Parts: sequence; structure tokens; C-alpha cells
Amino acid sequence: MAPGPFRPVRLNAAPRRKSRPSPKRPRNSKEGDGNSPTLYWIAGILVVVLIALIALCVELPRVKTYLANFEHPAEQPKHEVSHPIPKISPKEDRLTRLQNKVGKETGQLVERTAPTVPPPVPPPIPKPAPPAVVQIAPAPAKQDIPSPSPTNETLPPVAQPATAANSNGTSSVPARALPLDPNKLDTERIAAYQVALERLHFSCGFVDGDQGMRTQRMLRAFQASHDLSVTGFLDQPTREAIGEPGEPFLNYTVTAEDVASIMPKPASWKEKSHATRLGYNEIWEMLAEKFHCTRGYLKTLNHGVKDLVAGTEIIGPKVFPAARIPKAASLRILLSETSIEALDADNKVIAFFPCSIAADKNKRPNGVLMVKTIVPNPDYTFDPALFPDVSAREGITQKMVIPPGPRNPVGTAWVGLSLPGYGIHGTPEPENISRTQSHGCFRLANWNAEKVLKMVRMGTVVDVEP
Repeated sequence: MAPGPFRPVRLNAAPRRKSRPSPKRPRNSKEGDGNSPTLYWIAGILVVVLIALIALCVELPRVKTYLANFEHPAEQPKHEVSHPIPKISPKEDRLTRLQNKVGKETGQLVERTAPTVPPPVPPPIPKPAPPAVVQIAPAPAKQDIPSPSPTNETLPPVAQPATAANSNGTSSVPARALPLDPNKLDTERIAAYQVALERLHFSCGFVDGDQGMRTQRMLRAFQASHDLSVTGFLDQPTREAIGEPGEPFLNYTVTAEDVASIMPKPASWKEKSHATRLGYNEIWEMLAEKFHCTRGYLKTLNHGVKDLVAGTEIIGPKVFPAARIPKAASLRILLSETSIEALDADNKVIAFFPCSIAADKNKRPNGVLMVKTIVPNPDYTFDPALFPDVSAREGITQKMVIPPGPRNPVGTAWVGLSLPGYGIHGTPEPENISRTQSHGCFRLANWNAEKVLKMVRMGTVVDVEP
């Protein structure tokens, strides 16, 4: 028999068992005396839940009351106290402080703008008259300059509407008739609609028969104020809203007063300061301002007239009689449109005028101003610091007062604003309105500046928008 494989013999080893002992039963097994820890945990949780339910049942009425008061705070019972202390929110407290500050500053502004000399008491009348407009001149007028005689010059053009008859009540010049076709927008019919809107105080600057930029801006303002489609053109709905112009031209006889209003034009600022009045430079210029038109268009209407002397009969735009000038609740200056809008209390546009603005953007105001002074037919103070080149050339070293007149640097009307040095005024060159730019003020044609002067009052808000 072959020997088997060699097996090492462990010394002092215990004898091998034939069968392995059965594993001991763990103490935490389900089988046993029933005292398992899992049952303890379940029982504890049930006790906690039971206690929470009991507490919820006890507090349930109070929870319902709290939720009801939270949803309806007005129904909460009022707790009366002997000395209640009002609680003011931060927003209400800030509003109160702002109102007090505005009231204080308004009172100070009224004190500053109030005239130092009380106005004379008017005699009693049966019906109360509206309060007179306080007039504060921007510069003191010379006391030694006599008032111009009515026989030497005429009053401002707005105060003197053009007449349509000569001395004997007749005129040999026929009024210009419009073309029969109302849809044919030629120069004369466009001028007729310009005249019709001029009577309603929607001005394109001056009548010229051209549907250009100024006329389009004026039409957009009129269309917006009448709830029309804003197109800027004389479309059918706009023409219907304006109505048939009807007699847009009239016959006029040049008077001796018209000829006498022409004065020599001063060549320098020193000569202007010594003049008694800065009147019109030539007769066509005076008549064009009387009829709110350009000299070129007036000459076109009267192409056969060469010399204008007293008794000459011409044709001019019939801008009178016009509608009553309304009172504006506020003014809005649109810098981008170079225009001024008069608004009523409902913020509706009731008048429109093109204007010139400052050439330097840094001199253009932006924000809310107010009317501070109202001066018809003002004089002008020449400050050499504002015109250094002219002052050096003419040797001017101190301020000079320039007399009033239609060719005064600020025209025939001045509406001073709360921003020092700024105002709405007329111009000696009405045909350059919205074409050239001023030194900072808002310049209008003289007839439009006079209308604005009559529309506003002391304290009228002027909103300057970009």
C-alpha cells in the first residue's frame, strides 16, 4: 500500500471534533421573553403623539381666533387705552416733512417775488375784476427818454389789426380767391390753412404757404389736441377739423403811420442805447410782421407792387379777427421740437408756437420752472461780459440800457422765468425763429411772444423737456 501524503502533526493540539457546536442564540432576537427595544421606541412615539394631540385640542380655539384675526384685521377687538400713542409710518413721516418743506419754500418764494411797493387800490366796481398782472421790469428804464408820439410810429402789430378798406371805405384791389378744388394743396391753400390755424393760436411761426418742418410740427400738435391721427400733414380728417378757411386774404391800404414807423437802423450798440425807440428797418418788414408772414411771401402776393407809400393797396393774410386768447394752466417747452405748447388744466394743448433755443447744450435748462416776471414792450440791458468781442470792438466797458421796440433784442414781450437770466421773449428777426439758436432763452416771433404773455400769470409752471 502506498503511503499517503504527508500531513504535519501539531504538537499539543486538541483533539478534533467531529461536529461544530451550534451557534448561540442572540439575546435580542424576537424569540425570547418579549422585552425587545423596538417595542419600547414604538410605545414612546405613541405617547408623544398622544400628548401632542391633547395639547392641540386644548389650544385649538385660540389658534382659530388667531387665524381669524390675521385674515380680517379690521374685525380685531379694539383695546382701549387711556392715552393712545399714534404710530406714524416712515413713509407718512417723510411725506409730512416734504409738505412742510414745500410750504416753507413757497412762502419764501412769494416773499421774494412780491412787489416792494403795494399796488394802488382800484376804485370799487359793481362786479369783481380779475387780479391785475404784476409787472416787474428786468432792467430799469431811462427816465429821461420821452415816450414816442403816436404820430411818429405805430403800436405793436398785435394791438393794431390790419384793416381792409382805404379812407373812403372801398378798395380797388380784389381779394385773392382760393382754387376751386379743395383737395389741391397748392401754396395758396396751404397758406389759407396756416392762416386758419393762426387764428386758433396754433402757429407755424409765419405764413409762407410751405408745408415744411414748422408747419408739420404745428399740425401734429393740433391733431393730438383734437384726438386725430398724428401725421403732421393736411390729410382729410385734419382739414375737416380745421374747417374751410374762407377769406384767408384781405385788402389793405398802407397808412401814413405805417410809413412813419420806419426808423434808421442803428449800426452799433452805443447808437442803439442813444435811440428813443428801435422801430422797423423797412416797410416790407413792418407789413410782414403785421400780417404774420414772411417778406418773400408778402412780395409774392403783391408781385406788381414796387414802391410802398401811403395809400398803396396790397393783399395780405387775414390773421384777424382771431379767437380769444385762452389762459394757460402751464407751458411745456420741447427742446427736441424747438416749440412751446400751452396746456389747460386737463393737460390738453390749447396753443402751439415754434421757438429758438440755445446753441450750447450746456446752456439749455431742463426741468420745471415758473413764470416770475411779465413785461410787455420791455427794454434790454446790454452786459459787456456776455458779449466780450463786441464790447472790445466798440469800447464798451459798462452796462447799457437799450430802448424798447420791435427791433429790441428781446422783441416786444418778456416773460421772465425762475432760473436767473432765462425767459421767453420776442425777437428782432422773426423769420429766423427755429432756424437760428439763441444764447439761452426761448425766442418767439413777436406776435407769438405777445400771445404767451397774455396766456400766463405769475407762478405759471413751465416744464422744459429734452
